[in-house]
Formats: sequence, structure tokens, C-alpha cells
Amino acid sequence: MEHRYGKNILPLSTFDNENFIGSPPLEILFFYKKDLPILKLKESLLKTIHYYNLFSSRLIMIGDHKFALLYCTDGAVANDLRPVDACFDDSRIAEIRKEMVHVQTLPGEPLFAVTGIPFKNGILAGISCSHAVADGISLLLFLYAWMCITDGKNFLPPSPQRLFQGPLAHFDPTDRALVPPLSALNDQIREKVDIDNVAEIFTATEYFTDDFLNAIKAEAEKENYDISNHQIMTAFLLKKYHRKILPDTDRIVLKNPINLRDIHPDIDPMYIGSSNFNNFIQFTKEEIDRLSISQIASRIKKSIADVRNESYAREIAHLSPYGIEINMDVFRRNRPPYSVGTNVVSSNLTHLNDLESMFVGPETGSLLHIGLAVQTGFTMLKEKSGRIFAQITGRHPLT
Repeated sequence: MEHRYGKNILPLSTFDNENFIGSPPLEILFFYKKDLPILKLKESLLKTIHYYNLFSSRLIMIGDHKFALLYCTDGAVANDLRPVDACFDDSRIAEIRKEMVHVQTLPGEPLFAVTGIPFKNGILAGISCSHAVADGISLLLFLYAWMCITDGKNFLPPSPQRLFQGPLAHFDPTDRALVPPLSALNDQIREKVDIDNVAEIFTATEYFTDDFLNAIKAEAEKENYDISNHQIMTAFLLKKYHRKILPDTDRIVLKNPINLRDIHPDIDPMYIGSSNFNNFIQFTKEEIDRLSISQIASRIKKSIADVRNESYAREIAHLSPYGIEINMDVFRRNRPPYSVGTNVVSSNLTHLNDLESMFVGPETGSLLHIGLAVQTGFTMLKEKSGRIFAQITGRHPLT
């Protein structure tokens, strides 16, 4: 089997093996406004997958709880729902999310799915993608290419640093060596699946005005703090929500994903796959209550600055023939013990407004929802108007 590695079998990194098997998928809801038959949109989808071939893969086991992507014809699911004889209404997003196909990162499962729902004024695409295939930026690059191909425009191809380089393979769902049942997987994977299946997710939204952010920065300058909008918003959300999102702990571990594409000289900006490592900051709830927003934001900034640089990027990650490998000794050295009851993730996606503007406009469509593979966290986003907001998710009521 090893002679097929890099051709139609792509082994997952140690980091991906430990973190993404059994985890919930990334999801995007996109509304396409142009008058186009859904069949044409499906044709352009298949053309896009030809270039971004990781999106046509299933998960297989290749060793003792070591997994890989298998390049196969039925690795992507395109599901059409019956047309709705009405115009699309944002209030239906929660209902539609229940109807769309949600992929699972488990052996034998397809890892990418698109659910299309025609409305009178356009087509809604519900996209579900395993984190073993792509991170949020990869998924948006795929969506950008899809819209370009649909409209007959040029687009930047994905980096070859992590793509299949050989022909499609045959997938045999009866091969128990490659496709073991869930009961044969380890306790950590089964626990992730169980939590995902039973956990009810609560959400809230917070909007941030320029006046608010500038006022906090002005106060911070008096204390000689130089902090960013993302750090201010994270600090504010921690102070407001920490007792609601994580009620059963006195200690909170804040995770900030760091994008290697920005700082590692060997990693292509168009790299497809997980290109992040996490920075960890610990707070007690007493500290969060006592410290000001500026003080919390300053601690976050210093912690991120210690690792968001080329030197640390080279220490923690390198390119293998199959993609990015994380140095797990370095990663574990800086990682507190993991617990779903103590961890909260803060993701800054405000820069994706610029990416969105390349292919989404008033005449084309809009991104309606970006769901990350986390159950407790803050996701910062920006509207086209420039207004910044945060999506808060948790496993406990937020009101």
C-alpha cells in the first residue's frame, strides 16, 4: 500500500490523526443569486473538484489508528433537495442546516458534501467538509474557485504541496482492515462522536462598533497597551460569557489558531489542508473577572507574539511529501491538558471579508453562515459594510 502514498492515498499527519478523527465538520451556507439551473452549478462543482482533488476522498485506516485520505470517485456527495416555491429568507437558516448532508470524519465516510436547494430567487448551497481535508481558508479558496469556474473566470489553482498526484482508486466498503467500525476505534474518537451526537449547541451574536473598539484602545494606550481589535473582542467576550459557556470549571484555556501560511516561508499561501497550530493561554475565572479588557487583551497579544513568528513556525512545523507535519513534542510542550469543559477557541476570520469580495457581491450571492469544528468558541467575522461581529457557540444556554 505504501507505494500508493502521495498518489491516491494521502496519509494524515500525526496532528490531524490526533485531532480530527471523529470531530465535527466545517460548514458554510452560501446563497447563489444568479439565474442558473442547478445542473450547471453541479457541473462546475465537479470541475472544481478535479482541480481540488482532496475534496473527492474517503477516510481509511492504514495502521494502528493511523488514517489517510483515499482518492475515489464517490468521495464527494452532491445532494439536491426539492425546489422551494418561495424566495429565500435568512430566518430559515437553522431549518436548512438540519436538512443538509453533514459529513463525518470516520473510516469509510465521504469527507465533502454539498446540499443544493433551489429557491425562486437563487440556489442555496450547504457545504460540509471534514477538517481532515481542509481548514476554513482552504474551504473558502475552494468556494472561490467554484464560483470562478461557474462564471467562466480565471482562478488561482491550489498548491500542489498537498494534492493527490495519481489516478482515482477503487473504494471497497467491505474491507474491514481499511474501514473498521466505530466500535473498533479508540476511546478518544468514540467520545468525540458521542459528544457531537448528543450535545445541543447554543449560539449568540455580538456586534462591535468602531466607537467601542476605539474607546478600549484609547484606555489601553493610557496603560501603555497596544492591542488589536481581535484581542479586544476576545477579552470582551471572555468577560461577558465565560461563566455561561464553561460553567463547570474555575480554569479556562483559550486557544488561538495561528495560520502557518502567513509566517512559514516553505508553506504556499494556496496550501489546502490544516495549516494551523494553536496558541494556548490559561486564565482563572477570578482573573477574568478582576482584569480589565485591556489587561486581558494584552496578555493574549504577548502570548500570541511569542509563537507567531518564523523562528517558532520552523520549530513547530515542516513540509513532508504529504503535507504539513507538526512537531508534536513542541506542540505538547506548550499545550495544557485538553478538556471539553475548559477549552474555548477564538478564531479571527475578519480578513475573509476580502476573500469573499473576490467572488461574492450583490449580484452574485452571499455567505450566510460559517461554522467551525468547535463547540465552544468565538468566531470573529466582518460584514461587507465593514461592521465586525462575533458568533458565540457553547454547549450551555448563553442567555
